[in-house]
Amino acid sequence: MEKRENKRHDSDTAVLCSFLSTLRCAEPVDGTMKNYGCGGMYAELRVHFKAGTILVVRSTGSPSGCPSKNGYRSISLAEVKGSEPKPVRGDIRYGTGLRYLMM
Repeated sequence: MEKRENKRHDSDTAVLCSFLSTLRCAEPVDGTMKNYGCGGMYAELRVHFKAGTILVVRSTGSPSGCPSKNGYRSISLAEVKGSEPKPVRGDIRYGTGLRYLMM
């Protein structure tokens, strides 16, 4: 199992994800950021994204208790590292690992 390089911080913040490319003008996908760190985040999203997909991720919920020094970003460019279906409150969400990209 791959060991994380950065400490993770719990969160329960609403997010919207959209494709970076304007060629895919789909509606943004909502979800919940469950944890974050300096290198990326884990979110439960309504749809599956293929590994390698580049997304713009925007926090739409309150960032209270999420200091930026711990890696919290209200908007970021991120690469999907993996996405697996999981049951959440009687519905299916996709547990998605996202790695921040430097700009």
